This record gives sequence, structure tokens and C-alpha cells, in this order.
Amino acid sequence: MLMEEKKTTSKKWKRILLTILCLILALVLIVLVFTFAFVNRILNQMNHVDPNKESAIASSALEQLLATDPDLETIQPDSTETMPHISDLTFPTEPPETETKPEGSGSAGSSVVEGDHYINILLIGQDRRPGEGRQRSDSMILVTVNKSQKTITLTSFMRDQYVQIPGYMPHKLNHTYQYGGMKLLNETLMLNFGVRVDGNVEVDLSGFVRIIDLLGGVEIDMTEKEARYIGACFGKEMEAGVNLLSGVEAQYYSQLREIDTDYRRTERQRKVIMAIINKYKSQPLEELLSLTEQILPMVTTDMSNAEILGYALEIFPLLTEMEYGTMRIPVDGTFQQGNVQVRDGVKNWFQYNIDFAANRKVLNEIFAE
Repeated sequence: MLMEEKKTTSKKWKRILLTILCLILALVLIVLVFTFAFVNRILNQMNHVDPNKESAIASSALEQLLATDPDLETIQPDSTETMPHISDLTFPTEPPETETKPEGSGSAGSSVVEGDHYINILLIGQDRRPGEGRQRSDSMILVTVNKSQKTITLTSFMRDQYVQIPGYMPHKLNHTYQYGGMKLLNETLMLNFGVRVDGNVEVDLSGFVRIIDLLGGVEIDMTEKEARYIGACFGKEMEAGVNLLSGVEAQYYSQLREIDTDYRRTERQRKVIMAIINKYKSQPLEELLSLTEQILPMVTTDMSNAEILGYALEIFPLLTEMEYGTMRIPVDGTFQQGNVQVRDGVKNWFQYNIDFAANRKVLNEIFAE
């Protein structure tokens, strides 16, 4: 009799525990469903594009487009300037071979490092004004998350690089986005530099300004020359050191090259991106969600919600351990620069005769396990 009572009690507790476990599992599933629905609703506010359906400019219409290039300059009849002709410049004609298992530090030179240990997201700053169609990408920053090395590297690709563009005549890298959007830009980076892009995020000038204003501005450590120039543009006093810049001030700062070079300009762009990231992640959770809902409608991506969530789940647990770095392509000592004769009587400024293999080798250092 006592044994039967014990068995009955044991079965009763088992049923109770099973019921509790089922309730907990149900609650977890409900939370997950609502969380996924909430996150999915937020991500749906982004502008999603299918890169395979982006319209491309016909190569036959390219001549008319290039004729409106504001960077083109007329060669004066009495000019004594000597310059190379564009047809004499070098560029790769075949994509680099894939190396599936890089050895050591990734010194494979001209090969492509492949693997699941890194994620490449390309940030595209489109030089588009209200009412305009797709324009050139004057800012191209590759964010490389190397999960093995626990590093995040921001790599600026100079806009004036003379590169091979699949299906078109060689020209500046920043023209690629206007010609064929994200897909063509990604193909161009692969052909010339062996870069595999996993996803693209694009913001135009007005979106860039508004995002920074929503954050309440960004703090930028400026040199005396930078502070004096930006201050003069807005009729205000600015001093060397950390200054709080509004959206439009940060835009001027990011585009500034009058006081030095385009190379320093890309450095300024990376500083602003890092300032935006730091300001964004420092916000309290409630403010963070509100900001996200306001910012995402100004962002265009070719990634699906599932892909974004997948990358986020991979990256977020590592963020506190990550080391940050920046670089620029092409690297010093691997190219020539100056005016090039584009056609009879017309010149343009390029980084040309780039040593693509040398730059691939440098890039492979940040991709390798």
C-alpha cells in the first residue's frame, strides 16, 4: 500500500514538473516569436533592394554620362604638363584565384581568402542630392569583422582609383556604383582586390546628416586647420581638440580635402563613422530602440532581415573583446597619382598603375584566420 502511494506521488510530481516545463517552453517560444516579430518589423523599415534587379547604365550611354563628369578638366592649348594616357595604364583583367584555406597570416598575395571566420559589410556613402537618381559612391568603407582574430577593421577604398569595371571601360572606382549599383561595385572590388562583400549598407548625403542630428551630433577631435576651416564655413569659432559637430558640419568635415589631401579626407570619414558608432551604442536601451526606428528608413541594404539577424547574433557576443583598426586602399608605395589624359584635350585625377597584388596581400592580412 505504501509503495503504491509513493508511486502515485512520484507520477503526480512528474506530471507537475512536465507541466511546468511545458509552460516555460511555451513562454520562451512566445517571447521568441514576439521578439522576432518586433525585430522584423523594425528591420522592415529599411529600404531593401535586390542587387540582381538594380538597373545598369548601358555601356553605349556611358559617353554621354562621362561628358557631364564635374571632375574632368580641359587641357589648355599652351599647357606644358606631361601626363600618361589612360590607355597606357595598368589594371587586372582576371579575378584572383580563391584560396580556401589560407596559411599563417594570409600572405597569399593575389588570391582571395575565403571562410566563415570573417564578415565583410560595405558602407556606401552615395553623393546624391534630393530629386536625383543613383549617383557615384564617394565614400566606400569596408567593415571587416574577423571572428577568429577578434578584430573590426574599417578600410577606406579611395574613390579616384583607376580600376577595371566588369562590362565597362576602366575608370574611377566611385563611378561603379552609378553604373550598376551594389552588385557591380561588389564585382569590381572582387576583380581588382579579391574582396568578398557579404552585404551592403548605403546612405545618401541627406540621410547621413539627419542620422547625426538624431544622435545629437558627434564629437570629433580636430586639428587647428580643420577647426579653423569648418568654423569659417559656418561663421563660428572652433578650436583644435574635441568639437561637437552637427549633421551638416560633420558632412563638411567628411568631405573636406581643401586643406590637405583626399587621403586625409578618407581618414576623416572613418573618424566620423567611429564617432557615430560610439555615440549610438552609448545610448540607453529605450533611446536606442527609438533611434533605430528613426534611422533605418534612411538606410538601403541588399541584405535580408534573416541575414542581418544572423550577422548580429554572430557579432554582438564578441563586441566587448574586439580591437578596432583602420586602413586605406591603395596603401602607400603601391601606386602613382596625378593627372591622366582621359581623351584628347581632357584630363582627370587618378590613383593609377596600382600594384593590385600588393594591396590584395595587405587586405588578406585582415581576412586571414
